[in-house]
Amino acid sequence: MASSGRDQSGRNTSSISDKIVQELDEAYKKHGIPGVLERVKGNLNEWKSVPLNIAITGNSGVGKSSYINALRGMTADDEGAAPVGVVETTAYPTGYPHPENESLLLWDLPGVGTPNFTRDSYLEKIRFRRYDFFLVFAASRFTENDMWLAQQIRQAGKHFYFIRTKIDLDISDNKKSHPRTHSRDQVLQTVRSDCMAQLQNEGFTNPEVFIISNFDVNEFDFRQLSERLIRDAPDIKREALTLSSTFLTERIIKAKERYLKKRIYIVSVASAAAAAVPIPGVGCSVDIAVLLEEALFYRKQLRLDKSSVEENATALNITVSKLQQKLNLQSQLISYTVKGLLAFFGSLGISSVAENVLKIALPLVGCLIAAGMSYRVQVYCLKKLLDTMINDALSIIAEMNNVFARNTMNVTEDIGEDLA
Repeated sequence: MASSGRDQSGRNTSSISDKIVQELDEAYKKHGIPGVLERVKGNLNEWKSVPLNIAITGNSGVGKSSYINALRGMTADDEGAAPVGVVETTAYPTGYPHPENESLLLWDLPGVGTPNFTRDSYLEKIRFRRYDFFLVFAASRFTENDMWLAQQIRQAGKHFYFIRTKIDLDISDNKKSHPRTHSRDQVLQTVRSDCMAQLQNEGFTNPEVFIISNFDVNEFDFRQLSERLIRDAPDIKREALTLSSTFLTERIIKAKERYLKKRIYIVSVASAAAAAVPIPGVGCSVDIAVLLEEALFYRKQLRLDKSSVEENATALNITVSKLQQKLNLQSQLISYTVKGLLAFFGSLGISSVAENVLKIALPLVGCLIAAGMSYRVQVYCLKKLLDTMINDALSIIAEMNNVFARNTMNVTEDIGEDLA
């Protein structure tokens, strides 16, 4: 029977599904605690076994390869990157695995109408049916072949998105051509309106166009595109796409939070089963290695690891220490070591509130019955840790949005002063 209970507000707090409970019970009966630990690890990594195939298509030179590299955190010079060129560099469909999930493949497809990929054989040659999403790229106007492919995708009932690339070059060119009257917002509006009008003329009702720069993923619609892919993914694949995303927005952080909270109950079963180290001042034992691995996973998912925070600080033109001080980033005060994590858990004052707060039923009778309190304490500790990280991730995203908004406003004001 799946565990359930109610939190202090009376809301239902279902934790582990019947299916997982049964799997863990069977693992314990066959292999004891090592079997439970192995089964838990497999369950936590199931999202990495869900196949996801995203097709990137369009004419040569529109930024397909650069987009794939940007999603993978690479440049064209890195080993394993998609080759970038001004001529068609894609001779056949090529899949590039996402660094966080090898089951998520980004497919660089040849454009429709090339000598080896004419319309009459295109769908068969690219193995059309295997793709979950299609992203149709254009650097100026969408071509007749782009429209034809979009129609085929729509008829097949698959999701597709129109992507207008290289907006940074459009803005730069407009500024050079119109130094006195240039308006960044006007360029964006004109490009978006032009794309939508073109697509509407081709029979696409209320088309949505994502305008991006592959070299400035913090601006324009790059992150919003990631949000849309997650929203439109089938339920079975949404978790995999969410946890694979290395680009964060408020919505993506909230989506990650839902899936990470689901993991807490399963992880706590494993830690309680193999409990060995007492939490200082609490009197409950844990398998701290299991909890530390999960803590590091949360930190990476929410881009709070050292390298990610450094990247964010650089993007905000501020030092890491000043960023931490300004936003009061509590997650950065935790030492992600065995001693550091035990110290954080010990600082929560759990012993005085455990009996009243931790009303979570133990999912397994038998092997873990004696570890009931340890299980409940660990659920509580991991929730507190995750809440701390979620708050910090949201604070960083909010700060980045504010700074980018101010920078855009300052550019507009500077142009206005020049005109005056």
